[in-house]
Amino acid sequence: MRKFRGSLRSKQYTEKGHIKSYDTIERFIVMGKGGTGKTTISAVLARALSSAGHDTLAVSLDPAHNLGDVLGYALDDKPKKVSDKLFAFEVDLDTQVRRFIDMKLDQTRPLYGHLQIFNADKFLKALEQSPGMEEFALLEAIKEIGNLDQMHGAIVLDTPPTGMTLRLLTLPDLTLLWIDELMGLRKKILERRAYLQHIEGSGKKIDNQDDPVMAELQRYRCEIKDIKSFLHGEGASILLVLQVDKLSVKETERTIKKLSTYGYGVRACLINKAPKEDPFKAYASSGLDDLMKAHGEISWIELPDLGEKISTPQGLNLLGKDLINFLHIGDFK
Repeated sequence: MRKFRGSLRSKQYTEKGHIKSYDTIERFIVMGKGGTGKTTISAVLARALSSAGHDTLAVSLDPAHNLGDVLGYALDDKPKKVSDKLFAFEVDLDTQVRRFIDMKLDQTRPLYGHLQIFNADKFLKALEQSPGMEEFALLEAIKEIGNLDQMHGAIVLDTPPTGMTLRLLTLPDLTLLWIDELMGLRKKILERRAYLQHIEGSGKKIDNQDDPVMAELQRYRCEIKDIKSFLHGEGASILLVLQVDKLSVKETERTIKKLSTYGYGVRACLINKAPKEDPFKAYASSGLDDLMKAHGEISWIELPDLGEKISTPQGLNLLGKDLINFLHIGDFK
């Protein structure tokens, strides 16, 4: 098996216009098909990083919320101390959606207060059940997680099912396209308003920077750029968890392809519960052998099946030591 080479130290991500830098933090986005052990690996990695001396935050974005069960702690939506250098919490998706909608209502009312006579609030509230709200709410959660970067040197994200995670990862780019389009439309509106005022002779000049709607769009654009930097900037690593069976291998193949389409690279594929006896036969029959050959740029790491030992802190630590050694991440700042 090829092991992950090179340092995972972050480089400063900068862009003109207040984009946040995450040069002091490593982010590990752990993905995988349900049942492959994604949550267990997330817990293993978080424990290993904290045991190696790094202030670590483990976050469950998965609605199933099994991270606390694996870590052996009852978690909620506030960071809880698990060990000396490990904190963990679970994002409650329903609560996050309601918070996101309420926040957007509070931001929108001052801009379009005159529309309240048409019960605009009722229509905005209906967004709670609209497609994509869960993903937008998770983006807001990721923004809040990113704000904790001064407190932690590493963050491990236990992600939702693959489909939702892929939509989440692509949402910043899609949102930026919409914001740029809306800013263009708003600019045209302001230009036409200025033209009409010139005809009327009011003499009042309109500056785009003074327009509250344009200011809000610019603010939100910077916010989305921050989130994109967190998910896709230097120091962000995607780890795919799979097992040696046809369904898991096929989903991993599709995920690698879709991530590549969206500009994301996979840092490592973690083969959980790798077979001890005749592994090459199992790799060939499941299609894993062909997938590994097709993606030689990815590190393929075998993790042993520890059986019942994995349910103990000692088992998690044992597997975790192997994992961070394979990934060569013990030396990052």
